[in-house]
Amino acid sequence: MLFVLIGVIGGTLGAMGLGGGSVLIPLLSLLSVSQKSAQVANIFSFIIMSIFLLPINISKKKVDFFPSAIFGIAGCLFSFLSALLVKNLDENLSKYLFGSFLIAVGICEIIKFLSKYAKNKR
Repeated sequence: MLFVLIGVIGGTLGAMGLGGGSVLIPLLSLLSVSQKSAQVANIFSFIIMSIFLLPINISKKKVDFFPSAIFGIAGCLFSFLSALLVKNLDENLSKYLFGSFLIAVGICEIIKFLSKYAKNKR
């Protein structure tokens, strides 16, 4: 039941463009799923969500194809290279790197929010 709830939360956030993996991977890790298995589950769910969401976004004319193609090609290339790099990466190091990344993104978002807030107060 918890896996279904985590899937709903990750899918909802992913559909909103918030990066469901930033929620899905830590939640799965809390359920004692290994970091690498959580990453695979995230990739699989991302592919499935993309299959359903891409036609909706295309029909709403929200897809700019040229930048999307550039990002897609670069993403595929570096995903492949990263997969080769992390294939033999220690599980704890993988958790540390992912957690550090989430903390850094959170700090950047807080700084961006505070900057906009301070600008609007003036």
